Amino acid sequence: MKGEPSSPPEVEAFEQGREPLLVTRLEAHARRAGPGTRRAGGGFAHGYAVVVLLTAGRSRVEHKGALELRPGDVHVIPPGDAHSGARFEGAEGWGLAFWPEQSGHSLRLFSQVRGGCHPVLRPSAARRRRLERWLRALEEESSSREEGRDEALAALLRLVLLELLRASAATLLPGTEGTSVARRALAIVEARALRPLSLSDVARAVGRTPAHVATVVRSETGRTVGEWILAQRMAEARRRLRATGGSVEAIAGQVGYADVTHFIRQFRRVHGRTPAQWRRGQGHDPGRAHRPGRRVGPT
Repeated sequence: MKGEPSSPPEVEAFEQGREPLLVTRLEAHARRAGPGTRRAGGGFAHGYAVVVLLTAGRSRVEHKGALELRPGDVHVIPPGDAHSGARFEGAEGWGLAFWPEQSGHSLRLFSQVRGGCHPVLRPSAARRRRLERWLRALEEESSSREEGRDEALAALLRLVLLELLRASAATLLPGTEGTSVARRALAIVEARALRPLSLSDVARAVGRTPAHVATVVRSETGRTVGEWILAQRMAEARRRLRATGGSVEAIAGQVGYADVTHFIRQFRRVHGRTPAQWRRGQGHDPGRAHRPGRRVGPT
């Protein structure tokens, strides 16, 4: 929007999928509006997961009801969950955002919250110290461009998520609200997006009409069901492009596209470049590794 300050380069790189995660200090985050898709009724919803660890001060936010975070609390926000902007009061701590493809099996933590569990964890003092250590290391590694950076980021993120999974076993309690239609719909999208899936399929799975599901999901998240399906497929496509040597055609089929041309068109619409161009931008070109001496043409 005209007149709004532009996002810092690291935020733009993350939002465009060029960086797998984003680590911020709450002190800095409090001075600028957070990224996300604003819903029609106000608030935000975004396609990535967020973890907030508060170490000092307090934070007030609307997410499945009114929440007040105090030092030591961890706020877990699944992809697509609607929430207000946080109101910080002398807050210090960490914010960690990452795309779903980075979480692996630890996405179960976010599924539990989406399924109705309370979104605030209260880990032990020892676990909080470990979380702070991993988050500080993530911050340092994010600003580095040394060899093995992506592998180090992935390993540190796994450590953070493992700590949260262990903490959730002791502190993740059922919430006071029932699971909303939108959250149930997003859970279906998350589980089935890599197979043929339509709005009608999602509506049938949650026991509502397509029109009702479409309205509720758009109202609560600011995105359509189709946009959430696309986001899930693009997240998995990025993971496979970054971590495997599979061909673009093979990856298209693995993320739900029978037509590779349609996949390339969708990927370019979201990322501004083709899958092969995006992959080369990550410093990974499987063509050179598997076919030495042959020139690889653009996809």
